[in-house]
Amino acid sequence: MSSTQSATGKCLCGSVSYTIKADEPLRMAQCHCKDCQRASGGGHMALAFFKADDVEIKGETASYAATADSGNVNTRHFCPKCGSRIYGENSARAGLVGLSVGCVDDNNWFNPAVVVYSKDRPSWDKTSTDIPNFETMPPPAK
Repeated sequence: MSSTQSATGKCLCGSVSYTIKADEPLRMAQCHCKDCQRASGGGHMALAFFKADDVEIKGETASYAATADSGNVNTRHFCPKCGSRIYGENSARAGLVGLSVGCVDDNNWFNPAVVVYSKDRPSWDKTSTDIPNFETMPPPAK
């Protein structure tokens, strides 16, 4: 991502699209929790977090909310036509959205800084051990 152009993304069928109006994500992570595995259909979810005001979403999404082991509510937003997961919100992080990096048109900039829920990582899913790996969700930074 660069300051000269916005990043864009869309669902599989194109009914939901978005433009990211920020130069860089606030954080990038991979999550191996069982909920993310089920939502992604893979061994982890790759997420880039932005201020909600920096992401313009076009099209209607459906949502599904689930309570995490922390007690926080994760709401996943997806295309009601093709089922692509577009973004998520967490009740503990108001004003932030976690975009599913696979839906970003050009996502070569993605460089996760952390892996969470490594205790649930399937043996066949090879993610980096050169960055911090946490067995569960680490406590918030102070």
